[in-house]
Amino acid sequence: MSSALTPSAISSETPFEYELELAALELPALTVVAQRGSPQRAIRARAEIRRTSQHCFNLVLVLTGSWQVTHHTRTRFGPGDLIFYDTRYPLDCDLLLSWSDINLQLSEQFVRKWLPNPAWLSGRRISRDSRWGRVLSSYVAQLSPEFVVGAPLPESVLIDQLGALLALTATELSGGSQATLSPAVRSVRDRVYDHIMQRCPETALQAGQVAATLNISKRTLHRALAACGETFGAMLMQARVDLAVRMLESPLFDRMTTAEIGRRAGFSDASHFSKVLRRRTGQTPLQMRRARQG
Repeated sequence: MSSALTPSAISSETPFEYELELAALELPALTVVAQRGSPQRAIRARAEIRRTSQHCFNLVLVLTGSWQVTHHTRTRFGPGDLIFYDTRYPLDCDLLLSWSDINLQLSEQFVRKWLPNPAWLSGRRISRDSRWGRVLSSYVAQLSPEFVVGAPLPESVLIDQLGALLALTATELSGGSQATLSPAVRSVRDRVYDHIMQRCPETALQAGQVAATLNISKRTLHRALAACGETFGAMLMQARVDLAVRMLESPLFDRMTTAEIGRRAGFSDASHFSKVLRRRTGQTPLQMRRARQG
């Protein structure tokens, strides 16, 4: 199960009676997984997050069972509820009864096309009783691998329909703030994000420099990010952490000291690099490297 989905530590109180049935279909922007099984507990902690090769988001529809899920907060889920989670952060999913679900693994590119700020949904319980949550739940319930294979519509139409419903649901849960975002604002946010990803190793990178390169004012940059619930500093810091983690987890950089990796990721001070990485991942640079080598 762990190899078919995002890496997780699976445990069961009755391992000799454990059962699981799983079917999956990979599409261009997402993977559709239908599964059912015995009571179990699935945990994504630091070790599992390190083994996750590609950042993605998961939208899970509970079909049957009673779920206790911790992702930022601890929430109970029942049939018809959905949970949206980010694979970069810890997850603890305790399935108390026999269960079944539809799990949609969504690429980051697909999610950001429809959700300028995925944090609006991350870890949230999308209730079957909310207006757009009910529609999204009903739609996802139909997306079994068998249905998609024999669907009378092209896969691209089914995928776009999912994205539109996801965007409408996010608008509802965010109090309508997402609906006010114009295409121009989203475009600025995406251009700033791409530019930061390219230049995050520059230790002195500032918002004004990025704005000048993009031919926009610094005020326009900050206003666009604020409208999406983000800040330049937080976006830059996350880009540096992501780059440092990739280097620490790659054997290509084993001959490089952790301090040098921090410098190449844009951190001017080794102590600051260690504190930031430990705060965000739970490990120091040296612990992360030793865990991979071990």
